Amino acid sequence: MRLLLLMNMYPPHSDGGYPLLCKETVEALEARGHQILVLTSRMGLEGGTSIEGNVWRVFDYCPDNAGNELRSGTPKDLWHWYRREWVELGLLQKALTEFKPQATFIWATKGMSYSLAIRLLREPLPSFAYVCGYWLHDHNNLGHLRRQYTSWHWDTTSSVRSWFRRGLRRLIEARGIAVDWVPLQLDHLAFNSEAILADLNPACSRTAPVKIVDSAPVERFAQVGPSNIWRPRRILFVGRLHPSKDPLTLVRAFGLLQTRPEASDAELTLVGWQHDKPYMAALQDAIDATPNPSRIRISDPAPFDAMPGLFAAHDILVVPSQVDPLPRVAAEGMAAGLPTLVSDQTGISKLLQPGYDALVFPAGNAAALAQLLADVMGDRTLAQGLSDRGRRRALDYFSTKRMVDEIEAFLAVAS
Repeated sequence: MRLLLLMNMYPPHSDGGYPLLCKETVEALEARGHQILVLTSRMGLEGGTSIEGNVWRVFDYCPDNAGNELRSGTPKDLWHWYRREWVELGLLQKALTEFKPQATFIWATKGMSYSLAIRLLREPLPSFAYVCGYWLHDHNNLGHLRRQYTSWHWDTTSSVRSWFRRGLRRLIEARGIAVDWVPLQLDHLAFNSEAILADLNPACSRTAPVKIVDSAPVERFAQVGPSNIWRPRRILFVGRLHPSKDPLTLVRAFGLLQTRPEASDAELTLVGWQHDKPYMAALQDAIDATPNPSRIRISDPAPFDAMPGLFAAHDILVVPSQVDPLPRVAAEGMAAGLPTLVSDQTGISKLLQPGYDALVFPAGNAAALAQLLADVMGDRTLAQGLSDRGRRRALDYFSTKRMVDEIEAFLAVAS
């Protein structure tokens, strides 16, 4: 199949597991004979563009989406906004014309222009989407509030200005640019967790959505193991240092843990992106308030190739997210043999047997997390059991092959 795939970020320029999952899936599908053209953002290129092989890095990317909203209705802002739209939609058309796909596949659009997905779904081609995050919910539930759609309805008088705006609107529409918000409706939609599906309007898919659970390259971690499983003391967090991932609760739990004499030598490492300055300030305040702040270390994100070594240097993995459809780091950590603790707001918690494959705690509950950490650190049998059973569960269920088999079957309806 010739598949045109739209993705907001694509490794090596990305901020987490979602883009890595996309790249792994693309490469596995290509290995099975499918031809795929990936259209993605210029993230990491410092304003440049790149068209190399099957990956076109050509679209603007705005992490907070603020740059994807028309600033005002002034001629200057209109010009800058719609010039960008014209250029980007022209690149999309170029890809459609040259690549001649048999189907389109939207993986994520957050941080890019909504018009790209709207335009793509106008094509008379089967359309697919894999929803692992909240981009489709944001577009279909919140997109109509954006200024580029609402501003055209501000002036309904018969004034010269209103006449000019109507003429300008017709000109923009003639270029294929959306001036009215359009909810996205896919022919076929796959999702990775019930929490994601619950937030989606049923009208977003013409066929019944299909559940496909995220995978991870768990085989890479099969030979890794915690070096101190009989006396686990080194605790690890990997992810964005952001409220959604909630390392703050982990820091507070670690502070409670430090009040126990038997845990006085425990260590906590936080590895992740530090892009939210107010949250980082709150996190640092919480660290400073612990009995021994020197036992907590913050590190920059680790490259993917360094992850096996990072897991091997720690004994326990904690995933305390408040919002996280399916954190792949949990599957990777389990595959590496780390006893893993996850919050009940992670999608993966619904796929694990609490107390058997992993330990599950109420999101945001520092006291409950501290108690579970103390249990693992003080019970060798529990730690070893979580390590062994968690590894088996990860390797059996979260493999890339299993997910790609399901994605391929999902796409087969277009054949």
